Amino acid sequence: MQIGHFSTLSLLGLFLPLTSHAYPNCPLLGPDFPAPTKLSCSPTIQSAKAILTRALTQVINSSNSSYGPFDATNTSFSLEVFSIHESDPVFEKHFTAPAVATYQDGTKNVNSNTTYRVGSLTKLMTVYTFLIEAGDMKFNDPITKYVPELRDAAEALNATQDPIDYVAWEDVTIGELASQMSGIARDYSGFGELDSPVGEQGIDPSTLGLPPLNASAVPLCAGGAFCDRQQFFAGFTKRHPVYAPSTGAIYSNAAYMILSYALENITGIDFPTTVQNSLFTPLNLSSGTSWTLPPADNSTAIIPDGSSFALNLGDETAAGGMYTTPRDAVTLGRSILSSALLRPALTRRWMKPRVFTSAALSSVGAPWEIQRLQISPNHRLVDLYTKAGDIPGYSSLIALIPSWDLGFVIMTAGADPGPTDNIVVLADLIAKIFLPAVETAAREEADAAFSGTYRSSNPNLNSSITLTTNPRKPGLGITSWISNSTDVLASKIGAPSARLYPSGLSRKLPNGDSVTGYRAVFEDTSATPMGGPFTPACETWQTVDQTYWGSVASDEFLITVGSDGVAKSVTPRITRAKLERVDIGARGEERSVRYRV
Repeated sequence: MQIGHFSTLSLLGLFLPLTSHAYPNCPLLGPDFPAPTKLSCSPTIQSAKAILTRALTQVINSSNSSYGPFDATNTSFSLEVFSIHESDPVFEKHFTAPAVATYQDGTKNVNSNTTYRVGSLTKLMTVYTFLIEAGDMKFNDPITKYVPELRDAAEALNATQDPIDYVAWEDVTIGELASQMSGIARDYSGFGELDSPVGEQGIDPSTLGLPPLNASAVPLCAGGAFCDRQQFFAGFTKRHPVYAPSTGAIYSNAAYMILSYALENITGIDFPTTVQNSLFTPLNLSSGTSWTLPPADNSTAIIPDGSSFALNLGDETAAGGMYTTPRDAVTLGRSILSSALLRPALTRRWMKPRVFTSAALSSVGAPWEIQRLQISPNHRLVDLYTKAGDIPGYSSLIALIPSWDLGFVIMTAGADPGPTDNIVVLADLIAKIFLPAVETAAREEADAAFSGTYRSSNPNLNSSITLTTNPRKPGLGITSWISNSTDVLASKIGAPSARLYPSGLSRKLPNGDSVTGYRAVFEDTSATPMGGPFTPACETWQTVDQTYWGSVASDEFLITVGSDGVAKSVTPRITRAKLERVDIGARGEERSVRYRV
């Protein structure tokens, strides 16, 4: 549940400013190298782990950081970085605050199996469950098709005549609810209402300059338990809209409560049961993960005194009531990145922005809070698909990075407002220290796997290509490309700079090898940038597949990779010539390489 303010926007200050002319090469959006698969073996990652460990120790010992204060006395945390290609965490750190010794209930030592409450991170699981059960084909359907209370409200309350006071429910879609674009109110009664289960019950409105409420204006379930379905719709449909649907991103907790009701109508099964059957059970999550109620065994939970651990959110659980462990959250993240429960095409559609915000490098998905980072020194943009959550006593963050098949999870628990502030410090440290190291490790893996010269095995055909990597440039560089004795880079179909980027398309061969697709970006990086708003800058996405011969594009390449992950051959498909990898011997002679360790 997003109660207070938390944003990962502070991560952006750690990277170079976004400008159209900050880098000579304009890569295609997405990975510039294959996702790294051996991070635990990377010296670069080992160094980053040591630096991050020292930084975390310094923050804990000093209760301060370059990103703000850190309440190490009261705030416990768990932090795990993971890759879908390795079973163990790439990095993990668990810290038990001294204050835990005084807690009346729960564990006295946090670890990867400790149960935390995760607030609005729950929204991600609500949408995930919806997609597993119903896909995204219904995202353009009006919510009135699936929630009869809103169909009745649309008929009874004429939003066409009074769009200021009444929501045009017939115009609100499933997809808009999932992606914070519905324009509806944030909450009803439970959160936000001053006299609520998590507000200041019994408040004197005169102390705030507010008039007393008429009996008819008092929320039906204010000052007590959270609303049931009937109470919620009876009251919420009277709340004013914030925007018309699809005007822009406006945060709403109620949207996900309504989304859960819609799925109940579609499946005929109550939402908590669907979550258990479709998500928790297939992933074999532990007993430390629970939807509505605290786990039966609280001995492994972190329970700050006065926290919301035992607060039953009822149907509002779909917006922010879930309990889980760091290990289970990692399992959930892995399942998304690997499309374990969704078709890959659906995962790709899901992990996209749906609306911009007023922050230049921030956008919103369903319900992703997407942060765009610019990694130095090659200035490449990397998109982080995140979801943060806050509920009294707890803060959480999951971040998934498809370009690297990587993610991280942070959970904090302690006295408010500490958890929210402290989780930002932890996220900033990961972004500053660890993420650039992952990009470097990806380049180093690519360099070992692909850099070298590839030549035609036909002695009568003078065709070859040389691939390299450069720490200051994205992608695989083509430093030489000869086709039938012609210098392609100097020809009409080439350019002085040519770099290859993975297309994400691949196929397995019967012998265990795999063929992966790449697209080249040809650029003249010597041109002087002009800097006008309409001056062509980073527009290489418009030039892909532009020139072709016999229906095959000049920028299409295939790389055959052995089971050891090392490239065997490169095929510039426009030339119809397969170029096999060669080595440079001690005296400069070239020899074919079939296998290379």
